[in-house]
Amino acid sequence: MQNRRGMTGLETAIILVAFVITAAAFAFVVLNMGFLTAEKAQSVISSGMSEASSSMLMDSGLVAQFNITGGAQADVRLEKVTFYLKLSQGHEPIDMSDDKLVATYTNQRCHGEIYASNGTIMTVKGVNSDGDRLLETGEKVKVTIDFTAIDAADMDPSGADVYAHPYEEFRIELRPAQGAVLSIERQLPAVYTTIMTID
Repeated sequence: MQNRRGMTGLETAIILVAFVITAAAFAFVVLNMGFLTAEKAQSVISSGMSEASSSMLMDSGLVAQFNITGGAQADVRLEKVTFYLKLSQGHEPIDMSDDKLVATYTNQRCHGEIYASNGTIMTVKGVNSDGDRLLETGEKVKVTIDFTAIDAADMDPSGADVYAHPYEEFRIELRPAQGAVLSIERQLPAVYTTIMTID
């Protein structure tokens, strides 16, 4: 009779177990990396959405105060603006302290920061807040910017005319510690009264 060799059940079981263990380990690594990647992607998307959406909203129009003593439109200058801010839906509270919020002012001739610890140019006052410096859900703050308090030497370029005049554009940007920049850009119309609301 011819000799024949074959596998025993024990050898087959050992090979199958080795394949199963190897496949399980590989599947664990693949699934773990997949979960880690998905979690990282979710974190990046959430952070991106938070940065892309504005954290603050203007609650009303911008009230402007002018000096019109010169008579002619070329002599009229914007001296003060007032507006109200509230928190956007779904955002965390924003620290409105001068060391956390960066505010800049730009017109056709100059650019510079306007929010400093001395509080003479830009002031932030809570309207219905709980007394802290956080802008929280349901709260509003009143922001007043006095352009007459700006030192032209601190602007870039130094000594430039800091006042906006009729038919000119100006921009105020508020940069919170987290969230998109709130940009308030307006073009001044012809001015015939001291107080005007500019939408």
